[in-house]
Amino acid sequence: MRYPLTYIRSLILAVRCHSFGRGNEIGPSVHIIHPQYVSIGSKVVVHKDTLIHVAPKDRKTKTAVITIGDGVHLSFRTWIAGRVGITIEDHVGFAPGVVVQDYIHGYDDPDVPIKYQPLTGEAPIRICTGTVLGANVIVLPGVTIGRQCMIGGNAVVAGDIPDHSIAVGNPARVVKRYDAKTSAWVRA
Repeated sequence: MRYPLTYIRSLILAVRCHSFGRGNEIGPSVHIIHPQYVSIGSKVVVHKDTLIHVAPKDRKTKTAVITIGDGVHLSFRTWIAGRVGITIEDHVGFAPGVVVQDYIHGYDDPDVPIKYQPLTGEAPIRICTGTVLGANVIVLPGVTIGRQCMIGGNAVVAGDIPDHSIAVGNPARVVKRYDAKTSAWVRA
């Protein structure tokens, strides 16, 4: 889908991002907070109302905190929030409303509102090549989702998902895996 002014938005981000590939389509009302910590590959589509927010734990870092590979598709209302490292490998697809966040708010002090407590639980996230996340999926800190996986809509991914798996639910659990010996998907 071609958005009007895609070329201009891409030029602006190309200058501001850590790195920015060719042939990207950036929709209207896409916001990247601290783009100098974001690396975007080539032929990436970012639909409208997407927010990519980087609040690096180490503000002196010269490397990308969020890395988005080639051919990635981020659908409407995607929210990616990173402090220590989020890697989205090549040809990953996000349906609308996906949330990926590599930290949580602390809640240790019962007398302080949670939103004022320090961020904690930081752990890198990796979403491997060819994976698709369904609508409203939430990916929590420290998770690795393997290659060529399908994560069903509304799943909350709190643990690692192996390559070639289909996972659903809250927390997400693997319900099918691809068996290379039989060349078929089998129940897990």
